[in-house]
Amino acid sequence: MESTGTYSELNNQWKSTCRLLLGTDVGELADYKDWLMELNNPRFVRKSSVSENEVAFASSEFCDSAKFIGMGEIDFNKKFETLTINEIKDIDSLLGSLSERFSYCGNIILGNSKFVEKSSNVSNSFFVLDSVKIDSCKNIAYSQYLRLCENVFGTNEGGEGRFCIRCSILFKNTRCFELWNSPVCSDSYYSYGLENCREAFFSFNAVGKSHLIGNLTLPKDKYLAIKQKLLFEISERLIRDKRLPSLMGLITGAEPNYKEATAALGGTTNTEIPKDKKIISDSFSKTSALIFGKPLSGDIDDYAEWLSAHVVVPHTIPSVLSGKPVPMSKWPGLSQIPPNRVVTYSEALELAEKLQMSEQDAEQISLNSAPHTLGRIAYFTPEHMVGTNDNLIECQWGSTAANCYRSVICVYSKNCAYSSWPRSSEYLFGCGIVFESGFSMKCYDSVKLTRCLEVDGGRDCADTYFSHNVEGLSQCAFCFNTKSKRYAVGNAEIGQDKFAGFKKMIQEWAIDELERKKKVGLSIYDIGCMVNQFQNPRH
Repeated sequence: MESTGTYSELNNQWKSTCRLLLGTDVGELADYKDWLMELNNPRFVRKSSVSENEVAFASSEFCDSAKFIGMGEIDFNKKFETLTINEIKDIDSLLGSLSERFSYCGNIILGNSKFVEKSSNVSNSFFVLDSVKIDSCKNIAYSQYLRLCENVFGTNEGGEGRFCIRCSILFKNTRCFELWNSPVCSDSYYSYGLENCREAFFSFNAVGKSHLIGNLTLPKDKYLAIKQKLLFEISERLIRDKRLPSLMGLITGAEPNYKEATAALGGTTNTEIPKDKKIISDSFSKTSALIFGKPLSGDIDDYAEWLSAHVVVPHTIPSVLSGKPVPMSKWPGLSQIPPNRVVTYSEALELAEKLQMSEQDAEQISLNSAPHTLGRIAYFTPEHMVGTNDNLIECQWGSTAANCYRSVICVYSKNCAYSSWPRSSEYLFGCGIVFESGFSMKCYDSVKLTRCLEVDGGRDCADTYFSHNVEGLSQCAFCFNTKSKRYAVGNAEIGQDKFAGFKKMIQEWAIDELERKKKVGLSIYDIGCMVNQFQNPRH
């Protein structure tokens, strides 16, 4: 059982949230850890090479034999010896000389944050336990990828959510339980694909509705009576088993009725708005010219293997009803969708109006009967469009985005491809969870990057290459765990003229790799293991 001050406060908030959502206290937070963690990516924890303490990481992409270190163990004032011309004349010499300087950092806690434990990539947040990639939040446990959230437990990804348990892909949700991919909803349980709904249970793909059971709108008093019965059953089972089946688990065992669903669509076909991939390929060429000194030739898909590495990228599968292509991916919260129930976004909206539970079934529904009862109405779309979106091709979620291709959750972004969750960004390619950035490739878990390549955990950096856990860098390369530098290689500043020559060497090497192999044989995630491949001549 946990016993720290952080856990004590979170345990109190957990009990308060359970009373708000379920009407009763179901017991200690720690008893539900395994169940609450199920919607998260597996945690990556390694021992520090400095202290042997366990260090939590926000990503599992790092090579296993590298050195690892906790944020509190970094000496930001350490001086590094400048490398000679011979040591930076080519990639092999460079990596051999710098390998001892490469340590991957975890337990990253930034900004005004307090009471954070067993977590990493947490900024401006309070009372966070066993969670990663948490920004401007309060009272968070066993969760990942959250911004501006409060009292959220066991949840995968979202922003501006409050009092939520076991949800996935939140946006402005309040008091929700097992709600998936449903923006701007409140007081909703075991539902998927809702938008701007309140008081919903076991419902799918409805828009602007309230007091729903199985997509059926009921009088308020009848809905609340059924809800109360279901919440009592949920609470009783939680107390007894310390877990519940997930929404996807409930549906997986049910047989769909394709004939009824196809008839509900009425044979209608939606005209596909023409898409223009050339805009995206031109953006890719423009960005490559800035990063490599010359544009990459050919189509963007020629570089698909390289761009897809270390990020989640959609692929298409056919709708089970029409055969139309639907973007699917391994993104948590979308990858769990049963493939035998996948439909397009427009099909999902139409089915929500046509397939409803009978009033008799609604009155008799329980957790035990749900799989059978929901089998005929539960269809899922991994797509969702919010706001005004234009020219999104094979993208799963668009929120006021334009000219994006094969990307997951494009929010306030344009001209991005092969990326996972670009937010408030433009001209990003092969990037994962990069916000407020532009003209960058193969960057990860970063904010405010410009003209960067292979940067992980960066903030406020420009013209930076192959660097990890860095802040305030300009014209730098192969820097790890450092801040506020210009014209630096391996954490040592070498001056503008020498860096210009070094940068040209890196650009020429990378463009040659890409033109010959369509990929670069080095990433920020495997540089840390080069210590095993090169004899380091300097210490």
